[in-house]
Amino acid sequence: MHAVTTARPSRQQDRRRRTRHYLWAMGFRTVAFPLAVWALVSGWQVVGWILAGAAVVLPSIAVMIANAVDVRTSTQGVHGPGSRLPARRDPARDDRDQRGPGHDDPGPSPR
Repeated sequence: MHAVTTARPSRQQDRRRRTRHYLWAMGFRTVAFPLAVWALVSGWQVVGWILAGAAVVLPSIAVMIANAVDVRTSTQGVHGPGSRLPARRDPARDDRDQRGPGHDDPGPSPR
């Protein structure tokens, strides 16, 4: 059972959030580009270069935001795709271990 603080948002909510952030970033970039051109032509060099830099860098940032999927895992002991499962037991090794010392298995013979 999940506590309210550890429950992840639904996939639809996560996708909606990422889409909204992407659209805001790309909308700002769309506005920043013509404003940068206008500022550079008008003699506002510093503002123009800042807006031009934002227009160049924002697409990659927007894509990273859009691809940032919620990957939190549960703390309730559920094994997710990235978690390590317990080691698999080898029945043959268990038999050798139960025989005790002095009964060493020589292992495979050399060829």
